[in-house]
Amino acid sequence: MDYAILLAAGEGTRMKSSLPKVLHQVLGKSLLHRTVAALPAELSHLVVVVGAGSEAVSAALASIAPDAQTIFQATRGGTGHATRL
Repeated sequence: MDYAILLAAGEGTRMKSSLPKVLHQVLGKSLLHRTVAALPAELSHLVVVVGAGSEAVSAALASIAPDAQTIFQATRGGTGHATRL
């Protein structure tokens, strides 16, 4: 696998929290951290689509995967829309 696209723009409104969905923790690590850690080691390029809470998500991502590229999705229109960016 050469590259991966992570969709991390969701608001998580059903979680009833102001914290972006991907920053919620499970057993002490964020969903974002667990997802990045599960990616293959030979991955050459990581693109993360951010939206809701983009500053907090980007800051967390910088500490987890500093070489990852972020793309801001201003209008969130679902999964298909996110991958067109």
